[in-house]
Amino acid sequence: MLEGAAPRLAAAKRIWLPALTAAGLQQLTAVLLAAVLAETLLLRGVTRIGVHVPKGEGVTGVFQAASFLGSLAFNVASLLVIVLVVVILGSMVRRMEGGLSRPALVGLSGAMLIGLGLSLTTDAPAADALFGVAVALLVGFITIVTVSERRIGPAATLALILVAAAYLSYQYYVLSYLFYRILDYGAVPPLTIEVLRLGEALAVVAAAAAFWAWGLPRWRWVGKVGLAAVAAVLLALIIAGLSPASTMAILALWTTGLSLVLPFPIYLIALALYLLTLVACWRSGNAFWIAAGLLLVLLAGYMAESTYHHLLVLLGVAFLSGIVPASRRPRAGVAAADAAATGPG
Repeated sequence: MLEGAAPRLAAAKRIWLPALTAAGLQQLTAVLLAAVLAETLLLRGVTRIGVHVPKGEGVTGVFQAASFLGSLAFNVASLLVIVLVVVILGSMVRRMEGGLSRPALVGLSGAMLIGLGLSLTTDAPAADALFGVAVALLVGFITIVTVSERRIGPAATLALILVAAAYLSYQYYVLSYLFYRILDYGAVPPLTIEVLRLGEALAVVAAAAAFWAWGLPRWRWVGKVGLAAVAAVLLALIIAGLSPASTMAILALWTTGLSLVLPFPIYLIALALYLLTLVACWRSGNAFWIAAGLLLVLLAGYMAESTYHHLLVLLGVAFLSGIVPASRRPRAGVAAADAAATGPG
């Protein structure tokens, strides 16, 4: 796929196809992040937990409102993520040079969009298979291009590889069963459960790698407010985990797609490092796209259920790969952290 010279994605202040300034793209992405976060908290979180909570008439109204607002946010996010994926892939195609990489990217992008359209309109297994394979190959393609061009530093490269490997592990699990269904095989695909659990472990390790790559260099920007916010989230999860009900398992499965096969404290540590990295990148002043990519990958969940979640992962990986240039001047003291995290690219 990557024969010949490695493609060069020249950094630019303008994102092509369609013509958007980097600032305009950032604003559109911010709207997507808000919609995805609202959908996760209200639709995947509150409503899923709500079915296990005894409620009177007033509480029922609250859950109905949460369901309505969450569904609205889901619809907005579903449309926006398609638009942004098309913009980013179009920008990559426009700026690629040399070899077979451009036609490969065009072919994969076209197959993904065709599979997406067929999956949404026909609900056929073959359409789901086309979409799933295309998205998996696009994630792998973007990762390989990023590594071959050395666009980001070694630590960030490791984190990106782990994120992509975790996603591809889950895709092996899903696509192998899907192809066996299409081919009418009655057997169980080989190593599916083992690879699925390996992918979950890789996702946990990726959280630590992300902290090492992007969070640690920007640690000074976490601040007391950031530490308090992360501690509050962890405390809520610990309380839920100590509950005799299955609240924690339900919450983890529906929000992050994790089955909690590893000891629970490991997930707490990984989530703490991941959230601290998000806060540090968000507050540093010049790591919006890293924060956006991390948040999209987190909210998509390890076990991506629908085409919407897969597109969130694809967009998140694209942002983490450094495709979109920074659009704001960094705060004092952040330039060295950016250089360490992003490398020569």
